[in-house]
Amino acid sequence: MFLNNSKKIINIIHIIEDVIVILILMTMIIFSIYQIFMRNFMDSGFIWGDHFLRILVLWLGLVGAILASRKGKQIRIDVLSQFIPTPYRRYIEKFNLIFSAVICLLISYYSYLFVYLEYNDATIAFESIPAWITQAIIPVAFFIMSLKYIVQILNENIK
Repeated sequence: MFLNNSKKIINIIHIIEDVIVILILMTMIIFSIYQIFMRNFMDSGFIWGDHFLRILVLWLGLVGAILASRKGKQIRIDVLSQFIPTPYRRYIEKFNLIFSAVICLLISYYSYLFVYLEYNDATIAFESIPAWITQAIIPVAFFIMSLKYIVQILNENIK
């Protein structure tokens, strides 16, 4: 019963992640086309448009990294596993998941400190949008990735 409910919850989370990626990507495409049109044909546009697009690239990259961490589809530097006997590969994979979870937690913690400093300094990203809001995706994304790695470790232990 618990496994069925957890699978449903995980599927809902995956759908939400997919929708967020689609929304960010569509916003980037529509906004950049609008900016190009306004600059080339109307000699106008948003002054803050380039900053907004850069922030959307950051958000898209980090949400994409969350998607990649779903089932281990992230970038890997895997030189030695082909030389390790098959029975031991499972332990190496578990070590890699633990290492990835720890690194993501560390990045999440230190990026949280960075965002907190930006909040205290009241830095403005563009227009009247505080910089900490635009950077909040960094600690959140790395924390979610660490949770996904931990879930993968626990699922591996259940098997």
